[in-house]
Amino acid sequence: MKPVIALNGGSALDWQFRSESTVSYRTYAAAVTAAGGVPLLVNEPDCIEDYAALADGLLLTGSAFFSPDGFGDPELLRREEEERTVFDRTLLLAFAKAGKPVMGICLGLQCINLTFGGTLEDMFKLRTGVEHMFCSHPCLTEPGSVTGGLFGVRFMINSHHNRRIDRLAEDLVATAYAPDGTIEEVRHKTLPIWGFEYHPELMRGDYPEPPDGPDMTFLFRWFAEQCSKGK
Repeated sequence: MKPVIALNGGSALDWQFRSESTVSYRTYAAAVTAAGGVPLLVNEPDCIEDYAALADGLLLTGSAFFSPDGFGDPELLRREEEERTVFDRTLLLAFAKAGKPVMGICLGLQCINLTFGGTLEDMFKLRTGVEHMFCSHPCLTEPGSVTGGLFGVRFMINSHHNRRIDRLAEDLVATAYAPDGTIEEVRHKTLPIWGFEYHPELMRGDYPEPPDGPDMTFLFRWFAEQCSKGK
């Protein structure tokens, strides 16, 4: 049977019914499907333990949509961000407790680092954020890197983030960097947990970003294989 891979989402406003919804970019589900998995969108805090029992793995996705009101209302935006943070971290810990594979992308990697005791820093305050927003740059892998084994020691990646790891959690190992030292990939020392600061779900299909990067479908196939091992 195909592995079932849970996907988290973010909050959005359904304007037709004026109610909150959970959304996730379809590129995540498409990447899981192309890798031979079955994506399952999860959104109910009271069912987190059930999700961890039902699914074979977890994909912690990147930033999500916020309601249009949130852009003009800092308090609403803050509330939505806090709710997602609590949900994501609780979800991650449930899958970690179950010993099931987890892949974190962008915000997902940041969630992994925070949950295990690390910290983040605001790149715009450091005046380096522009170098990692809406651009591409090389990724330099270390021994033990998943992508290093798949794509080599150096390849191009996209970049869409304004925060990065400051202090790496003690349970994590950095396995790839940007040329400026920004951590681009991590793995947990003992658990099947991996994180990627860039967006591999956009580096596949007919319009890969960047066009000179590797086809990351192979990374998602690798993750689907990890999820299948426990079936």
